[in-house]
Amino acid sequence: MPEAKTPGTDVGGAAGSLTEAQVLDAALAILDEGGAGALSIGAVAQRLEADADAVRARVGSSADLERAVIERVLSSVALGPLTDDGVEWTAAVIQFALGVRAQLFDHPAITALIMSGPMNSPSADDPVARDITESLFVCLARGGLQAPIRAHGVYAVFVHILGSIALDVAETDGKSPLPGESARIAARRTALHDLDPVQWPRTAAHLEEMAAWTSIDQFVWGLRVLLIGMTAT
Repeated sequence: MPEAKTPGTDVGGAAGSLTEAQVLDAALAILDEGGAGALSIGAVAQRLEADADAVRARVGSSADLERAVIERVLSSVALGPLTDDGVEWTAAVIQFALGVRAQLFDHPAITALIMSGPMNSPSADDPVARDITESLFVCLARGGLQAPIRAHGVYAVFVHILGSIALDVAETDGKSPLPGESARIAARRTALHDLDPVQWPRTAAHLEEMAAWTSIDQFVWGLRVLLIGMTAT
């Protein structure tokens, strides 16, 4: 008969031996498997065979846990090109955006967490969020944009990146792994199949392009147009 565990006597139960990395690894696994609604302090504690208080001792409240796991994922996005004078500024923003997209497609439930609360990226005190914002300001300054335009531009970039990804993820079950691009496009094409061309003739004329709205080409096209537009204001 297995020996009963006493809270606080091993990695699972002891707050002193439970690390933040273990908590965030467990939280991310829960999100990947069950979606945004599956995450809670209790779910993490159960996965780690730990006391809920031991989890709270490492990450705080449920809201703190969500912010910490968002930071964990976004910290994997490379920021170097944004501040590298050797990388053309619009190419640097696009490279950064594709990095965010890749991470959030790998962990789609993170997108739901970001979109379900205040937009932390430009205003929170979290170090990763601050670093992202600062790096984008540096990049737009490298592009020669005036200060007011840079301020509007950083926000516009956030909106495009997060909004586009959120719309793409919303057409899935929000769990990892997401269907591949070709499968997502095929699903959109099927959903648009019954659109009445008499009632909506202009829309019907562009069904193939609309099916590809979830593609990486559409994502980059929209961002490139946005950045070029900043230089014309």
